[in-house]
Amino acid sequence: MEIVLVHWLIKKGREIDFENHWKKMSIEEDNGLYREILTTPDKNTFDPKFQTFTLENPNYTTYINVGIWKSLTDFDNAIEKYFPKASTEKKDGKTIHTIEVEDFEFKLRERIVLRKVSDRGVSLPEADSIQ
Repeated sequence: MEIVLVHWLIKKGREIDFENHWKKMSIEEDNGLYREILTTPDKNTFDPKFQTFTLENPNYTTYINVGIWKSLTDFDNAIEKYFPKASTEKKDGKTIHTIEVEDFEFKLRERIVLRKVSDRGVSLPEADSIQ
């Protein structure tokens, strides 16, 4: 099992555009995806005992996508078509990196694979939608 966290940084006022885009990012069935959950910091939770993790910035809206996959290869095969296109060229002794981002992105999304150390609990509730 692989857990992939994607930190989306969305331009203020473009949240609905992003949410609609995310919902359209289809994933074929039987591809190794166990569950994917799109989240955003809860603006209605004001108790400081629950808000000790700083992810927000006044310049963008934060979304965190948590994906639980059978393998990293399954993730790569299913999501590869959505990875931003990138290119590199040399010019005047410098390297120029170009990465395409969606118009609603404040900057390139960040991604990390998390290693499960341990787990506990029961099965997750049913998903809102199936892929």
